[in-house]
Amino acid sequence: MATVNLDTAARLDITCRKRDSFQLVLDFGTGIPSDGWLMQVREDHGGTIKLDGFSFVRSSGDATNSKLTISATAAEMNFDAGIYVYDLQNTDQSNAIDGANKVKTYVYGTFKLNDDITG
Repeated sequence: MATVNLDTAARLDITCRKRDSFQLVLDFGTGIPSDGWLMQVREDHGGTIKLDGFSFVRSSGDATNSKLTISATAAEMNFDAGIYVYDLQNTDQSNAIDGANKVKTYVYGTFKLNDDITG
């Protein structure tokens, strides 16, 4: 029996702190799209969105264009401490499959927000 696994998303669990600025640089090792990124933090799969205001910058200084910087402000990181789920997805408008934009999830995992003392 043969099998094929089209789920190439990597698991990456993130721990950060409430009311601190968020900045994460991911190096995918190969060229990635410059636009079409979306990352959402939710209470659980299909649950209430806690954060989706991330900004994305793909580096253009390296030869492979493989690095993505994901950021959120300290104000955006002001929600209840806890353990949530997230994923990082891209909709590539320049790469169509049967006339529809190619959608790919790159990473997923838990998003743990530790409580803050100051603030």
